[in-house]
Amino acid sequence: LLSSYLILGAVLFSEWENWKLLDGAYFCFVTLATIGLGDLVPGKSITSTQVEGKLVICALYVLFGLSLMAMCFNLMQEEVRAKFRRLGNKLGIIDDPNFW
Repeated sequence: LLSSYLILGAVLFSEWENWKLLDGAYFCFVTLATIGLGDLVPGKSITSTQVEGKLVICALYVLFGLSLMAMCFNLMQEEVRAKFRRLGNKLGIIDDPNFW
């Protein structure tokens, strides 16, 4: 899900900004990973009639992408927690299955 979202953003930004596809993927990854180096910034090549709409779509892409990343990390954390709980029950370390 995350990979397809990054690829979608890479294609979108490479078309809008006349970047290479790899540059679009780099921008999407760096932005959604909250690294944000700032070496690639959307909006430089957009004409004045297109600025507002495309920047709003860019902001929505980043907002939805950050919430998607947070959701995926939360799901992975719950899965790891459940696996350790099952392992603790099998080893007899945890008696109560609702310990965590």
